[in-house]
Amino acid sequence: MRTKRTLTIATVLIALAALAMLGIFRDTRRVHAQDVAPPIPDRISFGMVGITQGQTIRLSVVNTLPPGPSLPPGPSRVVLTFLDAEGRHFRSRDGSIIRRTMELEPGQATFLDLNYDEVPPGSIRLQLRAVVNVFPPGPTDNEFPPSPIVPSVEVFNNANGWTAFVMSAAPSVQRLTVPPPNPE
Repeated sequence: MRTKRTLTIATVLIALAALAMLGIFRDTRRVHAQDVAPPIPDRISFGMVGITQGQTIRLSVVNTLPPGPSLPPGPSRVVLTFLDAEGRHFRSRDGSIIRRTMELEPGQATFLDLNYDEVPPGSIRLQLRAVVNVFPPGPTDNEFPPSPIVPSVEVFNNANGWTAFVMSAAPSVQRLTVPPPNPE
């Protein structure tokens, strides 16, 4: 009995020693923190708008920096989409989310259309709101101001293209002072 007990204790001690050796000589993993926080998008949301049969809502954005030599901090990524009154994304007839993502260089613009006649059948009038998420370029250490993205919403008639109304989330005139290029 005594031999069996001694053998059991010896086995447990050998197992513990082996585990300790594995822990000592095992390669430790290093963890690296991020140098810069991920960019936090600016969210520009318009109020509710209604469209009906024969109308299209257009969400437009423009990067108002003048085109030319690439200025820091670079292009801004924008995501354009439409939400319903409950905050859900509008979907096309095939079930995909109606959205557009694009990198806007200085001077570039883009738009996203939602045609009432191309969405799944439902109510006589669609109530929706346009949303733009602007992801600032580069690091978020405030070294550079975010690109001046100016959004607007237009509702127009499909038959004749006439604009029913336009809303802008920015002043109608934006002044920007950009240093002249260095003459060399």
